Amino acid sequence: MTTIDTLMQVVRSDINRVEEMLFATIASKVTVLHDICAHILGSGGKRLRPLMLLLTARFCGYRGEEHIPLACVLEYIHTATLLHDDVIDHAEVRRGRSPAHVLWGNQATILAGDFLLSQAFALAVKVHNMDVLNVIAATSICLTEAETYQVAKTGDPMTTEDDYFFIVRNKTASLIAAASRIGAILSGMPPDAERALERYGLHVGIAFQIMDDVLDYASNEKQFGKTICKDLQEGSITLPFIAALRNSPPEDRESMIRMLKAKNYTPEDIAHIAQLVHEHGGTAYARAQAQTHIRTAIDSLDHFEDTPQRQWLIDLAHYVGERTF
Repeated sequence: MTTIDTLMQVVRSDINRVEEMLFATIASKVTVLHDICAHILGSGGKRLRPLMLLLTARFCGYRGEEHIPLACVLEYIHTATLLHDDVIDHAEVRRGRSPAHVLWGNQATILAGDFLLSQAFALAVKVHNMDVLNVIAATSICLTEAETYQVAKTGDPMTTEDDYFFIVRNKTASLIAAASRIGAILSGMPPDAERALERYGLHVGIAFQIMDDVLDYASNEKQFGKTICKDLQEGSITLPFIAALRNSPPEDRESMIRMLKAKNYTPEDIAHIAQLVHEHGGTAYARAQAQTHIRTAIDSLDHFEDTPQRQWLIDLAHYVGERTF
């Protein structure tokens, strides 16, 4: 049994309730909305954000019921961003399946993402917790700002490491940080503990995205669920490419920029880009950065006593840094 399977078993009853609510709440008189949402929710996502919230709530001793709908809120927001991202990026594969916009078109897919966001806020409001609502609202703004900035930097070979981390921190990591912070808020933890768990989630989220970007160069489509080097083909400049470009001699640097600007890629082009990124230390540098953020996340847990529940969170952080898909 893998680490993630073990952690899922820790909160299995709660995960099952979240899964049931995820699919029950997307019921709609407009059949196509339900079909699109069910398609992407059923496509094998990791449920990292719900798992983070459920684990931190259990870690903090929470005994209520509000963690279930709020776990759904986070997954709905995340899933809505995936629907919108696939339209923006013209993605052809999502988790090994045809994405919604290929099956139902751009317009319906965008509206289905809006539907999920609406359902998320409807569920969140029912919890009647203003602190939680403030976190969700602020995180939603971060997500939109980061996605817009990423679009603005599409295909820009001058994208810097600072640009990359602004996008990662506000797009991927902010929602994972919100999950861990909400677990603390629900439990009535003091502000310093709340901040420690938010910091833990933020750095786990940064490491998660870095590893996602490493695997885009190192995995295969069957494992990873999307076309390899797809990020680069969509004009998304990630940390392995940024680091490799910085370390490249002029000839290879010119070659990488030329391929980045190409409108079409052959299999040979993709293989050559991946080779250059590896040769010039891009993936190794990114993996090292991911491990730095894993260590920072785990250090954030020093605020708490050493318990079996604390070890759950440490194990989750290690899983993120070691995953291969």
